[in-house]
Amino acid sequence: MKKLLVTLSFVLGVGFLGAQEFDAAVRQAQERLERAQQQLEALNEEITEKRPPLAAELDTLEDEVVRLRAEVSDAARIRQSVDLEVSQLQQRLRDIRENNNYIKSTLLNDYFRRFENNIDESEIPVYREKIRRTLELLEADDPMDDEEIFEHQLALLDIALRRLGNIIGGKRFEGEASIARGAIREGTFVLVGPNSYFQSDDGELVGISRGTHNNRADIYLLPQFRSGIAQLIETGEGEIPVDTTDGEAWEAEEHTMTLAEEIRTGGPVMVPILTLVFVAAVIAVFKTFELFSVKAAKERDLRTILGHIREGNKDKALAHAKSVGGPVGDMLTAAVENADENKEVVEEILYEKIINTQPKLERFLAIIAVTAATAPLLGLLGTVTGMIRTFKLITIVGTGDARNFAAGISEALITTKWGLMIAIPTLIVHALLNRKAKGVVASMEQTAVGFINGIEEIRLGNKKDAA
Repeated sequence: MKKLLVTLSFVLGVGFLGAQEFDAAVRQAQERLERAQQQLEALNEEITEKRPPLAAELDTLEDEVVRLRAEVSDAARIRQSVDLEVSQLQQRLRDIRENNNYIKSTLLNDYFRRFENNIDESEIPVYREKIRRTLELLEADDPMDDEEIFEHQLALLDIALRRLGNIIGGKRFEGEASIARGAIREGTFVLVGPNSYFQSDDGELVGISRGTHNNRADIYLLPQFRSGIAQLIETGEGEIPVDTTDGEAWEAEEHTMTLAEEIRTGGPVMVPILTLVFVAAVIAVFKTFELFSVKAAKERDLRTILGHIREGNKDKALAHAKSVGGPVGDMLTAAVENADENKEVVEEILYEKIINTQPKLERFLAIIAVTAATAPLLGLLGTVTGMIRTFKLITIVGTGDARNFAAGISEALITTKWGLMIAIPTLIVHALLNRKAKGVVASMEQTAVGFINGIEEIRLGNKKDAA
């Protein structure tokens, strides 16, 4: 028993001591937890404080990385571009060297040979010896280096350019010329670019060179530019014609026909064509004055006349009708004079006036219509007869020079041109004049209807008043 009590006391003591240690451990753990929480809060506060600058620094670093990557990309692209440009420049350099070799070995030598052949005969003493001496050096058997070849080529090119400058500025020399493929005359030439101008020694003939005839320059005479060409030859300045078509403009000018030449070339068919156009023109002028001088009855004139009749003042109505004038006035005068007749009688009288007036208005218009229809047929007739003559000529002499037959065909087409030139305006004039004549007739019919209706209204009003 005693032993049991001792054991129980020991257990209770040990339990008491264990409880104290557990409480102490709990307190220590809680203290550590509080300190850990305080440290966590401090650490959170420190993180919160340091996060914005770190985030800003991170953004800055990311931007820097993007910029550096862009710079690297740009540098790579620039390098590729530079490499491409270098390659292109190298290729261009090779092309330039090839072109220089081609110019030096081929073009310049060919140019010098053509230069020798194209200089004017008067320039042979000045240039030919220099040209031949340079070409002999270039074609010598002893080889020369590129520098020496280029020096000789440049020397000869300088001669050619100075000669070209002389031509551009105007070069004058004496010589003989063929005047319009005829007589030979002595005079003075002036070279201005590709054109050569000539003036005879007596100053009567001036012109421009347009080829050669009998181994001499053939001169196309330009009397309208006499003062300008003479001033150019004498002083080096003057207004001159310039042919930029290499002679085609002068050729076209030479073959341009005047009005009289066209009529003469058209042949006998032009006689009836011109006769028709003359008659049609005279009639058109006459009918224009006749039709456009006709006065149409106005509505107020008709009201005035009917008003006088309603008032019983027939004399005033008759005087106003006569003042209208023309066929409309004659119709209204007849209507007033017969206003007391039956409606049918008045209608017949007015209709008769209109019927009598219409042929007068339309007279001679048929001649204009006939001209419009006949002129192109006459032109076609002239063309057909001209073509028949041309084909007969082909049958006889063949088709050696097509230009001669082209000229004959163009001459044959002149009549067709004149026929159309006459037909088109005469057709338009006929349409206008015919429309005007019909308009006058329509105006008269409208006036007649208005007068008859007005008379009927007056009579009905009088009957009502009488009733």
